[in-house]
This record gives sequence, structure tokens and C-alpha cells, in this order.
Amino acid sequence: MQQVLVYSDSLAWGIIPATRKRLAFEARWPGVMEITLTEQRHSVRVIEDFLNGRRTVWEDPFKSGRNGLDGLAQRIEVNSPLALVMLMLGTNNFQSMHPHTAWHAAQGIATLVAAIRQAPIEPGMPSPQILAALPDILPKAMT
Repeated sequence: MQQVLVYSDSLAWGIIPATRKRLAFEARWPGVMEITLTEQRHSVRVIEDFLNGRRTVWEDPFKSGRNGLDGLAQRIEVNSPLALVMLMLGTNNFQSMHPHTAWHAAQGIATLVAAIRQAPIEPGMPSPQILAALPDILPKAMT
């Protein structure tokens, strides 16, 4: 079985609009992806790690624990072996309390990618592939 870790913020969390309730796993896109791949006879498990307000490498001044770099290596280690890590962060870097530009957010993503590549996995385990799904402005800043 291949495992996929989706590391994201509230955009993947699955909030039901106008409520504080959450969609069931089967209705959130990672669940839909896992079910669809399983129906196509792919042996896959999608692991969700979503936190509302998570940033790439910065803290939220009002809610602690929103720095995406903190604990990332341990999440890779805990869930290994992983075939893929999907990063979906960057949007919260642009909140009004941060003076960040697209370049800063892109550097944050680059830092997370480096942390994934250096995560302390067991000897002989493969390093996971990385897929970064970024806000539209970030790919331009990374070039």
C-alpha cells in the first residue's frame, strides 16, 4: 500500500460553508481521491494533516502552532514510508498581519521542501515524492 500525506491548511480541511462543521472524510477531496484510486484498484491511503491558519514557515501572532515547518520532519517520520507528500500552503502567508510578498511565500515553500527531503526516515526507506499545489501567485515568484 502506498501512503500519501496531504499537508495543508483550512483550504483542504473541509469546512461546511456558514458553519463550523466539517465534511466527512468521504466528502473531503482527499477522501474522494482515496476512494477513487481504490476503486481503480490502486492500493493507497491518504493521510490528512490540515490545520486552519497554517503558514509555510511563519507563526500566527494570535494563534500559536501555525508555523508549517515546526514538526514537519516528525510527521514525515511518523507516517513513513510515504510515496508522496502533497504541500498545499502559502495562502495564509498573505494575511494582513504579515508584510510578506509572493517571494517570501515561495521561499517558505522551498524551506518546507528541503525539510521533507531531509526528514529522518528509517534507512532503506524511499524519500517521498513532493507535489506542491500553490496559490496562483507563488509559481511566478519561484522562477
